[in-house]
Amino acid sequence: MPQFLDARTSQNASYGNTISIPLPANTPAAIGQVGLNVTGAGGNLRVQFSGIAELSFPETPPFDSVIAFSIVRGAEVSPVAYALYSVSVTEANPNAVQVVTIEASDYNVPLPPSNELVYTLYLFCTTDATRIGIESFNAAAYSD
Repeated sequence: MPQFLDARTSQNASYGNTISIPLPANTPAAIGQVGLNVTGAGGNLRVQFSGIAELSFPETPPFDSVIAFSIVRGAEVSPVAYALYSVSVTEANPNAVQVVTIEASDYNVPLPPSNELVYTLYLFCTTDATRIGIESFNAAAYSD
């Protein structure tokens, strides 16, 4: 039977339109980080993630624009090292909020000697955007 180990949330903005942080094109930004205590983990260590971010655009993005999340294991790892999810944006209205979400998992995770698993969530866009909130990153660890 699975054993729950720990759950954490990194919350940058609880509500929409509460922040205004530029997200320059092609520049990944760390928007959340969690550290999970996995002391006492048995076999088959796994982590489940969820997250949300809202963006606005100063002008209509090109039709081939991409917004992507990247989750990495660790605090200072390249955001392209462990990509789990991406979503494309097409014909976004410049006056509309673009909401992107993530549901992902990391299975068969090696048990770290420190018993702490750190994950960082990055947000990336191929065109200039503004992070406007909500921004939230959740993680929960389980083992057998």
